[in-house]
Amino acid sequence: MIMQYSKFNDDDRAELEKIVGKDNASIEEEELLIYAVDAYPSEWVKPDIVVWPDNAKQVSQIIRYAHRSNLPVVARGAGSSLSGNVVPIHAGIVISFRRMNKIIQILEKDMQVVVQPGIVYDQLNSKLSAYKLFFPPNPGSSTVCTIGGMVANNASGMGAVKYGVTRDYVLKLEVVLANGEIIKTGSNAIKSSTGYDLVRLFVGSEGTLGVITEITLRLRIVPSTMKTAIAYFDSVSATTDAVSEIMRSGLSPAALEFLDHETISAVNRAENLGLRDKPAMLLAEFHGDEEAAANGLNAAMEICRKHGAVDIHIAKDDAERKKLWAGRKGAYPALVRSTPNMIIGDIVVPISRITEAITQAYAITKRYGVKVACFGHSGDGNIHPNIMTDHADKDLWERAVKANQEIVAYAIKLGGVASGEHGIGIEKKQFMELEHGNSLAVMKSIKTLLDPTNILNPGKFFDID
Repeated sequence: MIMQYSKFNDDDRAELEKIVGKDNASIEEEELLIYAVDAYPSEWVKPDIVVWPDNAKQVSQIIRYAHRSNLPVVARGAGSSLSGNVVPIHAGIVISFRRMNKIIQILEKDMQVVVQPGIVYDQLNSKLSAYKLFFPPNPGSSTVCTIGGMVANNASGMGAVKYGVTRDYVLKLEVVLANGEIIKTGSNAIKSSTGYDLVRLFVGSEGTLGVITEITLRLRIVPSTMKTAIAYFDSVSATTDAVSEIMRSGLSPAALEFLDHETISAVNRAENLGLRDKPAMLLAEFHGDEEAAANGLNAAMEICRKHGAVDIHIAKDDAERKKLWAGRKGAYPALVRSTPNMIIGDIVVPISRITEAITQAYAITKRYGVKVACFGHSGDGNIHPNIMTDHADKDLWERAVKANQEIVAYAIKLGGVASGEHGIGIEKKQFMELEHGNSLAVMKSIKTLLDPTNILNPGKFFDID
């Protein structure tokens, strides 16, 4: 594998400008700084150039040139990734999909949509609402994250417990390989048993195997009714125990979102929403027709009362529902405002072990003398133990890193994983061998086959010797 890349020069800049036009390529300091980091608190690494292609042919030409010239390439959406997924750690070329942000076709009768990778999640669903269709995963960064970024990370979010994750909705992809070749994989059929599933190989690969330039998604019908409630508890374990029983009861919640006391406090400071000052809260939502959604929510709230819920508030209308959701959607931004830096956990464990995993996270962070705030998609076992720290305080940062390593290792020991939706990037690649064992060698072989000169988002997932 080539890990010594060529030095970018004026000839490279000129060639790339020929492909996308002078106005769509930049080496200006201000532009390079924008693309030097994502939402993960890593070191800033400026790319050599940023390019904004208009179509797949231009992307192909860019990558073909990079392959020929031995220059690393990072494909980037909104840069909202939380694990250093798109930091250009070897500099080189950043391909921004800001201009490739269109809906190509809405296949209303088949409940499918064809899009370019740069379209923003909320903007897509806004357009689809006229057809009573939607793309369900609902990540916390829905106002800014792009569909291409979601596919590259196999993102999910607050709708995953009922609707699944991004991978469950991707039917077809157009991908530019490391040599510049454009391939199309998948079909408009909703199932297939012919050949290797290359669509699923590229979904979640974080741009390390190919650059996605077109996506066909299957969609769902917008539910006629959404019923939402918040239940407060006197302990975190009571909350997660209630979640476990709800999930075993046969009910089908659209969301089961958990916030602990530290998170509730941060949200109240930032948003002034008046959430109750309790050790934990659970937001539950059910979709369907009026009767089914109401019955499901009421049954879930009865389970919450059985587990000691001290207060339950059911939204009376859509405006109140949106206010309740503002508390959950504001959790991450509120915590970011509360600390200089944050190590953002993303573990997933079996539902039966969620109470144990969170309890252990509190015990580990207490032992290291660092503060943790937990929230997450408790209905599918996805917990975000967010460690509040400061990169400038070397001792505090090192203790936070060690605490995070123990939390992730414990989750894997419980049969879980290091990341459920944020991807691997820079930060989580340290856990890949622990989680995957000798199957990691197979992953490296696939990378070597598809990207033999290691130009596509190098340094992510794993290091290549």
